[in-house]
Amino acid sequence: MSSNSIRPGKAVVAAVGLIVAGAVLLAAFVGLILGGTWAVKAFARSQKVADAQNKVTTSQIAANNTVELNRIRISQQEQRVKIAEQEAEVRLREAKGVRLAQDEIAKTLTPEYIQYEMTKTLGDIAKSGKNSTVIYIPVGPDGLPVVADTSSSKAAR
Repeated sequence: MSSNSIRPGKAVVAAVGLIVAGAVLLAAFVGLILGGTWAVKAFARSQKVADAQNKVTTSQIAANNTVELNRIRISQQEQRVKIAEQEAEVRLREAKGVRLAQDEIAKTLTPEYIQYEMTKTLGDIAKSGKNSTVIYIPVGPDGLPVVADTSSSKAAR
């Protein structure tokens, strides 16, 4: 055999090798594309499931927060009611105390004592120097000192 006959066989083998290599590369490329597409779809499905689970969890947390917030508001409102009831009880007891004190004072209060207190107060006012127009009239028609304002009579002079 001549050397020329061997060469074309090597070329055929080389061409077949290139075709096979090209086919393998093409198959690998197609495999990568199909695999990538499948991976993207699988990831998208997985992400949708995760998103749905997160939405459910978030909704449950929001509902629990609302329930807890309402419980706190109810507790605060109950506390305000208790405070208002206690304040009302204090005012009632104070009013009863004032009534009892007034009843006790009324038992011993005499017109003479009222006249004494009025005279004493008028004396304190006169001594303060803030009101020099107060004059004393010992007894008025009702038995009490009468106070007269002489500032208008001074202006007329």
